[in-house]
Amino acid sequence: YLLIGFSITAGYHRFFSHRSYQGNSFVKLFFLIFGAAAFQNSALKWCRDHRIHHQHCDHEEDPYSIRKGFWYAHIGWIFYQEENKDFSNVKDLLRDPLFVWQDKNIFLIGGIVGIILPIILGFLMGSPFGGIGIIAFGRIFILHHMTFFINSLCHMVGTATFGKNHTAKDSAIMSLFTFGEGYHNFHHTFQSDYRN
Repeated sequence: YLLIGFSITAGYHRFFSHRSYQGNSFVKLFFLIFGAAAFQNSALKWCRDHRIHHQHCDHEEDPYSIRKGFWYAHIGWIFYQEENKDFSNVKDLLRDPLFVWQDKNIFLIGGIVGIILPIILGFLMGSPFGGIGIIAFGRIFILHHMTFFINSLCHMVGTATFGKNHTAKDSAIMSLFTFGEGYHNFHHTFQSDYRN
């Protein structure tokens, strides 16, 4: 949960989507490998959708707009999204062969790191079924919903201290489970700030 969740927030989100800080190729590769195990899409697709979300927050073009309701923003958007083949807003990432490699091999990387490795860890701990049930699928379920709560709950409940021109709210409770992502009003107001 820690390695993969951190790869989404510090990697996919802050490093890749918003360019909040710089890192070397080793850091980038680490985030791409463990981010794949989150099963939240390749970094190219995740960042494309996230940049669209910030560009069109709370409008029709927003891929997970809260204006379409809590359940749509939380998980419904996944089932109703159209296949978007426009990667023009992630040209910076497309120029990097590591991102292209991860996008082409997302299921292989995710399967090895997110499923096979937990089974091995479970086996070493005396329970391969615990490895797949808890370390793999339990973690996927919890991490998905914690991420999705940022799209849904943190656009409905909390405080709007820093900006009122969007629906994003700050939630200290959600921040505990999402490595600081619950400070969502702050993030939407200061998008490139790394401090969440």
